[in-house]
Amino acid sequence: MTISPEFAEVLRAGRLEFNTRVAEARRRYPKFDPELFNRFLTHNVDPIVAAANDECRVGITNATFDVALDLVGRELCGAHRRGLLLDKLWREVIPALTGILPPQPAPLVSALCNALLNLEAQGARPVQWLQILRELGPLASAEELTDIGLLAAWRSGGAQFRPAALRIAAALPAIAQAMLGLPETPALATQLSALESNPWALTPADSTSTIREIGKFNGYGGQFPAPPIVRACEQGFLVKSENRYFLLLVDSFGEALIPASVEEYVAASHYKAAVSHAPKLYDRYLRTPRGQFEHNFCHDDVQLAWNEHSVAVFSPYSFSIGVVPLT
Repeated sequence: MTISPEFAEVLRAGRLEFNTRVAEARRRYPKFDPELFNRFLTHNVDPIVAAANDECRVGITNATFDVALDLVGRELCGAHRRGLLLDKLWREVIPALTGILPPQPAPLVSALCNALLNLEAQGARPVQWLQILRELGPLASAEELTDIGLLAAWRSGGAQFRPAALRIAAALPAIAQAMLGLPETPALATQLSALESNPWALTPADSTSTIREIGKFNGYGGQFPAPPIVRACEQGFLVKSENRYFLLLVDSFGEALIPASVEEYVAASHYKAAVSHAPKLYDRYLRTPRGQFEHNFCHDDVQLAWNEHSVAVFSPYSFSIGVVPLT
């Protein structure tokens, strides 16, 4: 596969400088793969350069060339999952954003790569994030793109981003309405206010549903070395598994397990939710004011913890935690 005339022209004009950068990368990164780098340029960088306006092409080439050197040097490219996700970002998303990229786009391109890899590592839905950016990113300005990326990260399962994402949604109502499927303003403001107090506000009410199960044994790539013990807190749940502690956040779009301290876990023992109807277990079902949920936990020693918006189900015989909306 040959590169486009536009990319070839920029490379030819700056051949000495580009060769110097490659030589420096080979010194900096002992496992730098020149063959993989050439493939990355051909398949991933070239479409971006070809899509750029004439006046921006040199700047975009310089920026994407340097970011590509770093990605290949850090062994983030290739046929593994991270490499395939980066391919989608470079081939499908960034070319769609060339019209709004700033004159010096390297920091923004690097930020997009890092955000994608972090979402993948945190167990969110990076493919959905890429799709949202491809569809809605071109409607924004370069200054708004980072905010839109964070809003999309929440929509793609990053529950830890909900507070910041709600502030962004209020500031960018048209983007928020399209991304979240919310009503147009002024009803949007009411919906965002509801989401401030209830993280499940966008989850349809359902009389019978299965519980969302979170976490698994760390021997199988999960987070828990032992069956977790759960305590409710105002934001979500504090979780203990042997000597490891987590804050579990859950909402309509996803969940996040964030490292926490033993002090935070101990403090959660004093929390008591102000709810009028406590959840109850009946055989295979958990009943809450929100509805009835079927669970798969062993009936012996099943335990519940709840705050004002969510219920967690856990057991000494399970490495996962079940969570459902309370109201």
